[in-house]
Amino acid sequence: MSTSTLPAASARRPAARTPEAPLLAQALTDVAALQRLRPEWEALWWQARAATPFQSPQWLLPWCQHVGQGRLASVALRCPDSGTLVGFAPLYVYRHPESGQRHLFPLGIATSDDHDILARPGDEARVLQALLAHLQEQGDAFDVFELPQLRSEAFVLRLAAPPGWRLSIAEDDAHPVLAWETAPAIAQALAANLRTCRNRAARVGTLQFETADAASLPAMLEALFALHTARWSERAQAGVLADAAVRAWHRAAAPQLLAAGMLRLQGLRLDGEWIALAHVLADPAPAHARRSRYYIGGFDPRHAALSPGALLIHHAIASAHDEGARAFDFLRGAEPYKYRWGAVDEPRRVLRLWPR
Repeated sequence: MSTSTLPAASARRPAARTPEAPLLAQALTDVAALQRLRPEWEALWWQARAATPFQSPQWLLPWCQHVGQGRLASVALRCPDSGTLVGFAPLYVYRHPESGQRHLFPLGIATSDDHDILARPGDEARVLQALLAHLQEQGDAFDVFELPQLRSEAFVLRLAAPPGWRLSIAEDDAHPVLAWETAPAIAQALAANLRTCRNRAARVGTLQFETADAASLPAMLEALFALHTARWSERAQAGVLADAAVRAWHRAAAPQLLAAGMLRLQGLRLDGEWIALAHVLADPAPAHARRSRYYIGGFDPRHAALSPGALLIHHAIASAHDEGARAFDFLRGAEPYKYRWGAVDEPRRVLRLWPR
């Protein structure tokens, strides 16, 4: 009779996992440093679960160059052995002109939505730990760290206040979002109104929808600036696209976003003349759960009776569905027209962390 020898108990026991070394924090304090990081930043952006166009270098680098005012304080988080970039916090310090309080804000604040920290999937906890350690070391350089417009699933919401610090998480402006399983459901009354507007326009002239390509992008972008400004001038207001620095930012960002597959600049012509334009940001497949985001639009107030803005939004929603998107995000702001499309509020949070 043969016998077998059982392995020793020590051999049967799983080997203890070696604790991972803390990530190394690299401070990036000027635009040139961000430019040098761009290839790694873009590669991380494609991997990260939290990534939207608003964290991409195509969006944020032009913002830094033309709009951002303050001191750059971004943080690259790397593996200590390989130097691989596994986390990135695009941040800067803004001093409030009246209170003097120093805010550590995300790049793109006020002109962007869905802020978050980028992390390689599976490394979110290490990224949070390293970011918190860096914030503690730099605690005398700012008064409050603030991340607005965080989605409910944002991993940075797991952040815990270290001893001697305080943390608050509060409700922020929600996003009206039209989501669908198979196809967008447009309310019957709205669908009837769209048919009426199309019939009315057909009696006036010929409608034509277009989406910008590399050749048509510059002219369509200038038309968007003009129509957006014309619409707001009726209210004796300038509108956000009237600012020269903001226009310079979009002129620089739009070609990069288009080349990366994230921009849908869509327009509606009446007999060859632009009467509405919409700036829509799209999540490129296959990196993210597909979603289109209505960033900004403009229409010619002289043709308000045709509802050119509504006709173009309907076209943008249908195009998003045809591309495989599962939601059309109207971004923050509770304007009534968003809910007429059937949009439902999706919550957002704001996180604040500060030394006591």
